[in-house]
Amino acid sequence: MKRFIGPAVLTVLLAMAVLAATSSAPGPASACVGRTLFIGHFDSPDQVMVANLLAVFIDERTGTTVKLSRFATRDEAFEAMKTDKISLYTDYSGVVLRKWGGEAPGQDEEKNFARIKEILNRKYNVVWLEPFGYDRYFTDKGKAGEKPGPAGLMLCKDALSKFPALPKLLGKLRGVLDNDTMAALVREAASSDPKAVARKFLKSRKLI
Repeated sequence: MKRFIGPAVLTVLLAMAVLAATSSAPGPASACVGRTLFIGHFDSPDQVMVANLLAVFIDERTGTTVKLSRFATRDEAFEAMKTDKISLYTDYSGVVLRKWGGEAPGQDEEKNFARIKEILNRKYNVVWLEPFGYDRYFTDKGKAGEKPGPAGLMLCKDALSKFPALPKLLGKLRGVLDNDTMAALVREAASSDPKAVARKFLKSRKLI
């Protein structure tokens, strides 16, 4: 005996099939929802600005809860990242290679990046991501003549398992912050809320 499936039952079955298909393949945004991501920074105007840019960008693009963690020094920030107390931290390639790799940076930035990636991955449980674009200090105190190298993002490997789509998302920020842009943002944030400055900038670049 053949059984007849009525229109109402068929509609329900189709809806369930669609729901199962969409839920089985989450996109970059849904992969991060419901988790908290911590971004570290130390007391420097550019550090504060970048941390707020990252926080607004990630929150708006993924719905992830983002919290900022302030540290007195870069040493404290790096220590927190390699022990998974924070997930993201930004610093200059030359500083990272010299300070935590024990090597003097060379003239070839790509080779510097390769060494940084290898050292951070092997020794510190950290992944080096894409550089932003700016490569100078934005405070003059004790920095005369120093060349810190391009600023890049670092992600704790433990956090990578929680936010697997994050590197691809953050790659959209590569080259967005050149020296002039960063200097302008730091100046504006000196008299305004850095988070508001970050949001306005990201909207102007259609990144959120």
